[in-house]
Amino acid sequence: MKIRSLNRPPGFTSLGCIGYIAIIGLLFTGGQGVYVALQNPEPLEITVADYIAQKPKAEWMKLKEAQVCLAEAAYKSRLGRVAEVFIPIRPIGESKDAPVHILLSSEDKAVAAALKELSQSGNTVNYKVNAAARQADRLFMQQDIYGQTRYGIFFDLWMRARLSKMNMKLADDFVILDDGVAPNLFVSLCLLGGGLLIWFLMLCNALSNALWRWRRRREFHRQRAQQ
Repeated sequence: MKIRSLNRPPGFTSLGCIGYIAIIGLLFTGGQGVYVALQNPEPLEITVADYIAQKPKAEWMKLKEAQVCLAEAAYKSRLGRVAEVFIPIRPIGESKDAPVHILLSSEDKAVAAALKELSQSGNTVNYKVNAAARQADRLFMQQDIYGQTRYGIFFDLWMRARLSKMNMKLADDFVILDDGVAPNLFVSLCLLGGGLLIWFLMLCNALSNALWRWRRRREFHRQRAQQ
């Protein structure tokens, strides 16, 4: 008598390690996003000087009296183009020798083009002076900054290490402010719900497989007993 295998073909929810990694990522990212959105229903309006002095626990902010120092900025390139610009934000009139507590992350194409021109302006004084003159209105802009600080273990693990290699005189507790970004409760809830849904489907699949194997083993032993 032929006895069939006790192994059941895997279903679409049998994702193995990939499924667990996806669940952890969705739950962690979505949970943090929901927490930040609930803790920051409105942006905190504060001057840059007061923020540095007080360091309030707020992720969504509108920083007033900010000096955007493009001359001290660094950028991250991808495929030969400027993908992201990191610009020090200082209180108006602060010395460039002071540590940087706030970095503004911007993907603005005009800012990226201005920084790239400055960085590629050549070694001669004339080229540098001409490039600086063309971007004079961007070198030390004074404006209000609106955005959300980056947070989470992923930022702490690798982003700080990468930025610390840039010679930007960063303070130990510096933050990155994503320009124009605000907490999105709906997206965070979708991520959290997606993680819970995948977990539930994988749990149901595991229970179904366990029940199927138990029935197969019972049938196997019953057939052996009848021989």
